[in-house]
Amino acid sequence: MDNTTILKELGLNDKEAKTYLAILELGSSTIKPIADRAGVQRTSMYNFIDRLVEAGLVTQAQVRGRMHYQAVNPSHLLDIQRKRLELIEENIPNFLSLYNATPNKPRIQYFEGATQMRQALYEETRCTHKTAFLLPTKDLMEMIGVETMADINHKRVAAGVLGRSLRIRDKAVPFPTSAQSTKNLLTVRITPPQYKSSMGVGLYDTGKVGFFSSKNEGFAIMIESQELYEVMGTFYEMLWEMSEPIKAGQG
Repeated sequence: MDNTTILKELGLNDKEAKTYLAILELGSSTIKPIADRAGVQRTSMYNFIDRLVEAGLVTQAQVRGRMHYQAVNPSHLLDIQRKRLELIEENIPNFLSLYNATPNKPRIQYFEGATQMRQALYEETRCTHKTAFLLPTKDLMEMIGVETMADINHKRVAAGVLGRSLRIRDKAVPFPTSAQSTKNLLTVRITPPQYKSSMGVGLYDTGKVGFFSSKNEGFAIMIESQELYEVMGTFYEMLWEMSEPIKAGQG
């Protein structure tokens, strides 16, 4: 496979690939030698160079009143591909949810690792009226960080969304904006001593139910299913009635 074909596989078109190779071979050069080496008309060369500059493959600088172009280290091609791969990996849950989107079939998203779990937890900010959580706050904070949890709460409050939070007793750790108060639009209860779990659950008025593991397993699942939402809502209400209310300012 020749160099031009390899560059085309990386996303450049034929003229952009030939332009990049010409600049790579010439070193710092003005537009005419580049056009001659690439076999591309000078009038259209600027468009191809602009794309290469935008991609971070070529730099430009004025030298004695004339614009010179120079290729960056070719290893930057690896950096570009890594960033593209990271972008795909981060958005795989969204693509999978579209893949699962068929009539009467639940939409399921799988999230792995702290970064993707944070993305899942921001489902709370899409609610319009209410949200409810069953939280092992200690485990969740270790996984996604205090700042993320506080930021989500700030956004919920700013949107006027009411929150209910069941805190698992042996893992109940306070964090900024976690206290029960009218300011935080939050009501908190503490689960019975016999209820123990490292798995958090979120019920969203978007019709989704989220499950969030501890750092030990490091994953989350978001399921959009009316039947699951209803049964988990029933379970939540039963546990809520069994749980201990706390005073304003606590939690």
